[in-house]
Amino acid sequence: MLEKLKRILYFSIMWLFVFAINASAHSGNITGWKDRESLDIKENNGRYYGYHREKDIIHYHEVEWDEENQKWIIVNPAVYYDENFNIIDNYEDLESEKIEVKFYSSIDGDTAKFEMNDEIVTVRFLGIDTPETVHKQKEEQPYGKEASNFTKDRLENAKTIEIEYDSKSLEIDKYNRILAWIWVDNILLQEELVSNGLAKTYMLQNNYKYAGQLQLAESEAKSEKIGIWSDELEENDKEENSKDEYSGGLISAIILIIFEFIVLIADNVLKKRMYQKIYENWFRYITNYSY
Repeated sequence: MLEKLKRILYFSIMWLFVFAINASAHSGNITGWKDRESLDIKENNGRYYGYHREKDIIHYHEVEWDEENQKWIIVNPAVYYDENFNIIDNYEDLESEKIEVKFYSSIDGDTAKFEMNDEIVTVRFLGIDTPETVHKQKEEQPYGKEASNFTKDRLENAKTIEIEYDSKSLEIDKYNRILAWIWVDNILLQEELVSNGLAKTYMLQNNYKYAGQLQLAESEAKSEKIGIWSDELEENDKEENSKDEYSGGLISAIILIIFEFIVLIADNVLKKRMYQKIYENWFRYITNYSY
């Protein structure tokens, strides 16, 4: 019985770890999320909205019915609506300042170098990912060159360039690049790239300052099938995502098997040590008793 309980505990901890990695920044479900005919789901101009309570404050999200999983899902988790279905600017209280920089050079669609405080720094554009053009392990991807050219053109011809840190994000990534929002003549460059179908939202936490703007821009680009969201590329993405999901499930299974194997080895080692100690104590007792 003890062995079974230990095994259940080990597996529970492992599964919790796996689920924690994939957890969303926006917790909880909208009210009535399991019922397609729920009266808590409101329709407005052909779109559906469900309310969610966060910190005892009610706000709405746009939702759509997931036929496969039989539930309402939130479309853009970072976009909040009031009871009249107007967008709420929920980032006004996030303090940050913009730092003016000078353009030095562009690397690709989502990375560039700037002169800041008499130093050349590399900046990775926060919250987005453009198709690859200079990746060591990947071939050039469709719309990668267009994204690179767009970024280079905007930065080269800008009158004013500013970067803005996000209080909810790290300021430096593991490659020692600054992570920031890029403002070109008071326009958010990340939003321009996403709106033109030249970038996807990427590593975008729902509590980032401009997450809502980017999610809305991406939804619009998808519906208009612009750039990377064209029919042909979207079909290829679905195939790649399917492969990724399969790989992810396989990796999780392998991790669990390895973890269980380690646990069994550890148990055997501990048992051997325990038996060894019992034998040594018994032998010592017998020896002392004999003398």
